[in-house]
Amino acid sequence: MMLVQIGVFIMAVSFAIFAVALSKLLLRASTGIAAIQTATGEMETKLDGTLQALEGTLEETNGTISDMESKLNALNSVFLSAEQFGDAAKVFGEELKDLTEGYANTGDTPGAKPFIRIIQGTEFAKELLESWKRGKAFSGK
Repeated sequence: MMLVQIGVFIMAVSFAIFAVALSKLLLRASTGIAAIQTATGEMETKLDGTLQALEGTLEETNGTISDMESKLNALNSVFLSAEQFGDAAKVFGEELKDLTEGYANTGDTPGAKPFIRIIQGTEFAKELLESWKRGKAFSGK
């Protein structure tokens, strides 16, 4: 019977050692789980802040895109006007080319002489005025 008591004692000591080892392991696991829980809570808080900042950025981007779209729509009329101006300039250039070719081909165009004389007279008056100003500036020094 003594052997049975020693066997029971050894089993009790073994169970006590096993229980202590298991409790240490469970304590470490509990500490690890608590650290994970804390990190998860902090990560959740940071993620919420990041998502709020991202929402603000998206709202600002949406406002900027809407503003750009309205400004681009306003520029459409400017580009259409520039296109029409270019078309008109092209037509004017073609007409001027045809007119100058007509003058070149006819040689002496009737009615052009008075205009040519006016231009020549204006150039003469301009040169005369500049000469007078140069003379006045020279004599004043």
